[in-house]
Amino acid sequence: MRFSTAASLLLAVAPAALAQDLTGLLQALNSTGHSRLVSLATQLASTDVGKSVLSQLSSGSSFVLFAPTDSAFDSAPSNVTSDPTLLADVVAYHIVQGNFTNSDTHYTNVTLGRTLLSDPTYVQLEGNKSQVVAWNDPTVTNTTTAGNITIYTIDNVLSFPEPLSSTIPADNISLTGVETALRSVEVSTFNSTTNQSGTSSLFDVLDTQLHGFTFFAPNSSAVQEATNAISGLQSNTTALQTLFQNHIINGTTVYSPLLSSQNYTSAAGEPLHFILNGTGHYVTSGNVTAQIIQPDVLLPNGVIHVIDRVLVNTESDSGAASSAASSASSAATQSTSATAPIGFSATATLAGPNGSVQSSGSSSHSGNAAPGSMHTMPSVAQVVSVGMAVLGVVAGGAFVLA
Repeated sequence: MRFSTAASLLLAVAPAALAQDLTGLLQALNSTGHSRLVSLATQLASTDVGKSVLSQLSSGSSFVLFAPTDSAFDSAPSNVTSDPTLLADVVAYHIVQGNFTNSDTHYTNVTLGRTLLSDPTYVQLEGNKSQVVAWNDPTVTNTTTAGNITIYTIDNVLSFPEPLSSTIPADNISLTGVETALRSVEVSTFNSTTNQSGTSSLFDVLDTQLHGFTFFAPNSSAVQEATNAISGLQSNTTALQTLFQNHIINGTTVYSPLLSSQNYTSAAGEPLHFILNGTGHYVTSGNVTAQIIQPDVLLPNGVIHVIDRVLVNTESDSGAASSAASSASSAATQSTSATAPIGFSATATLAGPNGSVQSSGSSSHSGNAAPGSMHTMPSVAQVVSVGMAVLGVVAGGAFVLA
């Protein structure tokens, strides 16, 4: 498709006073070799999500656009470019809100930013927040600007974060041990839509039912080392539930750059303390301290930080847990607009194309799609937004286990 044709289609959906902004963006994309992205204007302009994205880009606010190369689009699954609705969501996930062009700031570590992707098919964060993406300097092959928009050229099309049930079997992080443990913990549930009670495994609650959480997930080695402690609690359901509650921040998705700025309360009501020093990033519950060895594994409904020890703490404080859940619910309803990065993860290694930008020829995961490709999008069946929550639900997906 010719540049002028694509420009006409885009400008047709933009306010006349802001047309020049979109013209500059199209020209910048075309001049830097992103003709395939420009040619997708027809599909983008034909959906409500696409029109919303274009309207925001022309609003005068600052954005970063991660622009895949033409070859990256050629390597992506065909439905990415043939399905206008999916395309609009994909493009939304490549746009980050905020100003990243401060010449005094160098993003040498992994940076996290809030994207425009908010489709509930793929995102179930607290307060209907949009999804996050992570990247670092080596992943960007070229940078240019078009007015208020910074264009970062990347060599792969980003895929959306996948749910817990897909993330663990992908063999990209060693969490099979904690999956087995979570599936062994049964919790009471209540469906607010049908007014019916039931039970679910804690794994299923984290996988599909909870909107907004932070899970400090012990890797398989850590679970193996704590086998005796965990096995000793099998006959004490309450203590086993409490142990895993102390690995969860309830109702709040806390990315690693924010963990050192304050302490948090676990879903069991116990304080979680954090330390960042020259040797790494650490979390403490009770008298047990674990190192965060892989932060910011993004999920549709939360985030995982992989740790190297099980936080064996069976103490709880139901009052503190309820108060923290209520505060999380209240905070989730507050509307905020991103004007800068969420922050920088000083210890992170990128998780790969699943929810992060990764440089060509580099991967920290086995079994990933090759750089320049895109994972199959999760289906509606894989990412289900349900009205269930654990008994003691306050609002906004927060829970307190009995």
